[in-house]
Amino acid sequence: MRRFAFLLILSSVALTAAELPVAPSGMLDKTAIAKLTGHLDDLVEDGTVVGVGMVVARDNAIAYEHYAGLLDFELTTDVARDSLIRIYSMTKAMTAVAALIAIEEGRLDLDTEVADYFPSWSNQRVYVADQDAPGGYRTEPVIEPVTVQHLLTHTAGISYGYYGATPTDRAYREAGLIDDWDYLVRDTKVLVETMGPIPLLHQPGARWHYGFASDVLGQLVEQAVGQRLDTFLEERVFRPLGIEAYFDVPDSEFARFGTNHIHAADGTVTVQDTPYRDPEFVDVTFISGGGGVVTTARGYLRFALMLANGGQLDGVRVLAEKSARAMTSNQLPADAGLRWGYGVTVAGDDGPLNRGSFGFGGAAGTAFWVDPVERLAGVVMVQRIGLPNDVIPTIQALTYETLPK
Repeated sequence: MRRFAFLLILSSVALTAAELPVAPSGMLDKTAIAKLTGHLDDLVEDGTVVGVGMVVARDNAIAYEHYAGLLDFELTTDVARDSLIRIYSMTKAMTAVAALIAIEEGRLDLDTEVADYFPSWSNQRVYVADQDAPGGYRTEPVIEPVTVQHLLTHTAGISYGYYGATPTDRAYREAGLIDDWDYLVRDTKVLVETMGPIPLLHQPGARWHYGFASDVLGQLVEQAVGQRLDTFLEERVFRPLGIEAYFDVPDSEFARFGTNHIHAADGTVTVQDTPYRDPEFVDVTFISGGGGVVTTARGYLRFALMLANGGQLDGVRVLAEKSARAMTSNQLPADAGLRWGYGVTVAGDDGPLNRGSFGFGGAAGTAFWVDPVERLAGVVMVQRIGLPNDVIPTIQALTYETLPK
C-alpha cells in the first residue's frame, strides 16, 4: 500500500522561531511540481526506497515539500516533516563550520598540527609503493605534518578502512578501529590517538582521499574549545539557527527516529540499524564529526541556507562571511580531479549543477545542494544503504524543471 504524507505548496503558514516562510505559490511551475511529486512517490511504489522526504527553498522561503512512504519498515511509521534522519557524511559540513568558528576565535588555525594536541601524531610516516619491500610497501617520513587545512580538505592521507585495500586501510582494520561498516572503538579520542602511529596513505597535501579526517577534525575542535563537539555545535550552530539535531537521540524522540534499510537484489528489504539498539546514535560515546548527526529535512535546510547566505540566517550570524565563502569554494588544485571546499563538493563547469553550487551526501542516500545562481537549496532524505547512483541526480534535474522559464 502506498503511504503518502503531505505536499506543501502554500502562500502562508503559521511560523515559529525555527520555521522558514513559505514561498508564493507561483514561484514554481505547477506541472513540473506534479512531475517531481509523482517521481518521489514512484520511488516508494517501485521499491527503490522505503520512504523519502524532500524540501526545497528558493530565496530563503520553502517552495516545495513532500514526504512519502515509511520511516521505519518494521514499525510501519510514516515519513513526516519531523522525522529524524541519519545524515551520516552530511555531518562533515557541520564539523567544518565548528572548526571555522574556532579559527575565527583564534583557538585553532589552518596550520595547526594534529600533533599539537595528539603527540601520537608526531614523527608520522607515509606508505610508499616498493616492489622490493616486504608486502610491496615501505614507509618514509612525512614531508609536512597533518594540519587543520589537510583535514578540512581531506588531503591528509587518511582513509576510512572499510572500503579500501591499501596498507593504511588494512592497518586501520588490524588496529580494531573499524570493520566492514561500524566503528569498533567507542571513544573518538581513542580513535585519533590510535591512528597516529599508523602510516598515512600519501603525503599530506598530495591529493584528496576520503576518510576519517572529519572525525580527527572534530577532536581537534574539542581540544581547542574545551567542549565536546556535540555541545559546541548545539550552542554555537544548532540552537542559534533553530535546528533540531542530535548526536545522541533522546528516548523521548525514538518514535520519530527512522531505521536504516538495505535492499537486496531480489527486492527484499531488511533493517540494518534498529534505532533502539544503534550505539552510533543512542547512548553515544563516539562523537563522530564525520557522520554522527541526526536531524530533520527542514533542520538541515536551515543549515544549508545559512551557508548560502554567507554564514547567517534570519539575522543570526554563526560564521563570518569570509569563512563561509572559503568553505563553499574550491580549495583543491585545478588538476585535482575534484572540486572540494571544506566539507562540501563544489560544482565546476562540467557537471549538471550550475558552477559554484555546493553540497554533499550521506551513506544512507541523503543529499543536499545549494545553487547560488538559482537562489535555490534542496534537501533529500532517504534511509537506504546503497542508494542507486542515479536517484539524486534525477531528483535534482526534476527540481530544476520546476523553475519558471
